[in-house]
Amino acid sequence: MALHHYVPQDRLHALRRGADLPERTEGAALFADISGFTALTEALCRTEGERRGIESLSQRVNAACDLLIREVERQGGSVIGFAGDAITCWFDACDGAPSLRAALAARGMQRALARFPDLAAKVAVASGAARRFAVGHPDIQRIDVLAGATLARVAVGEGLALPGEVLIDTATAQALGLPMAATRGADDGERFMALEPAVALPAPPPLAPAEPAAPLPDAQALRPWLLPFVFERETAGQPLFVTDLRPATAVFVRLTGLDYDQDDHAVATLAALVSRAQQALQRHGGVLLELTIGDKGSYLYGSLGAARVHEDDPARALRAALAVRQALAGTPLQLQVGVSSGTMRVGGYGGSTRQSFGAIGDDVNTAARLMGLAQPGEILISGRVRQAVADEFALEARPPIPMKGKAEPLPVFAVLRAQQRRAIRLQEPAWSTPMVGREAETAVLATGVLAALQGHGRLVSLVAEAGMGKS
Repeated sequence: MALHHYVPQDRLHALRRGADLPERTEGAALFADISGFTALTEALCRTEGERRGIESLSQRVNAACDLLIREVERQGGSVIGFAGDAITCWFDACDGAPSLRAALAARGMQRALARFPDLAAKVAVASGAARRFAVGHPDIQRIDVLAGATLARVAVGEGLALPGEVLIDTATAQALGLPMAATRGADDGERFMALEPAVALPAPPPLAPAEPAAPLPDAQALRPWLLPFVFERETAGQPLFVTDLRPATAVFVRLTGLDYDQDDHAVATLAALVSRAQQALQRHGGVLLELTIGDKGSYLYGSLGAARVHEDDPARALRAALAVRQALAGTPLQLQVGVSSGTMRVGGYGGSTRQSFGAIGDDVNTAARLMGLAQPGEILISGRVRQAVADEFALEARPPIPMKGKAEPLPVFAVLRAQQRRAIRLQEPAWSTPMVGREAETAVLATGVLAALQGHGRLVSLVAEAGMGKS
């Protein structure tokens, strides 16, 4: 895949022109969430085996995403970000009729997804003002962000939608000239209605004629917009569009207390925190994969194991989470963290013109749920993480929580702090008599120890039949 496919379409267009995107803008946001992959994964693995089943699943995921992305591009929209099996899209007012274009794209998505009987999508559209900006450490990754009340509404709408539906908010209905009928209400008072397939929509005005094509940005101009290891693999001719199964640890963080519509400093505050989170994850061998803005705050998804697997990834994840919590100390912002470990689908995903890199699996959802249950300032972990970190951290048990599709409730623990690690010593036998008849062997061992002390590594193998006195 080409490097520019990792960049949102409107951002790429701006980079080609050597321009920037306005931070405050008007338009329509579309949020689409595909469901059915969990059941499809189980069915494919059962019939084809785990490895072939995951490969088949990856092909279907990308094929479905490609159809959805094409509908967005057909209406002049941009795919801003991926979050698991969901995409966030933006239709800017500068292209004309953004609400209509978003509604047509949403309807086209549902028609296109009908080709996949095992899958369904919930789609919501909200119209209004938004803040459009990028955050992130330039040496790690710049991340495009959409934020504000319009994005909060579209997230609420998606939560109210049923599979196969398109829900629109009041502002979108007004822009389309539709009366609000049979509405559904959210807890915050927002109203939504289903955009029925039988409702006729006019054709949108033609998009502005394309300007003479400017050359694509070169690799160095695109580097800040990609994760370093993604950039390295793509430029080395090792594409990421091969899904792999590997152990990984998911870290979900929710930040609350930022008002993107009213606070002019909110963007700078988020930028500083995201940069710190990226650096904390990188120091411990992890990566920040996703940043999304929803109705309940700003969400960060980091992974230990997606880019590089370490035996102690769960402990690394907790140290990174504690570092992020420390970075928020003394600020008015609140933080909630959930951490879970397991086997995940890791690799590139998306369509032929827009793609991302991610780690997806049940334990990603578990980490997100733990984050939602955590109290402000609290880090909650699953029982599997607790087993992996042993006595490296001071933990406190919390009530187990029931999990959908699981027979037993999930053990939950809160992380209080890291503990001083005690030196590990091998149990050494004590002998009251000297060793006899092992002069040659002990000389070899002594030579190896002396070489090691001088900085030269050495491997010594002690081989003998059982009962010959190796211990």
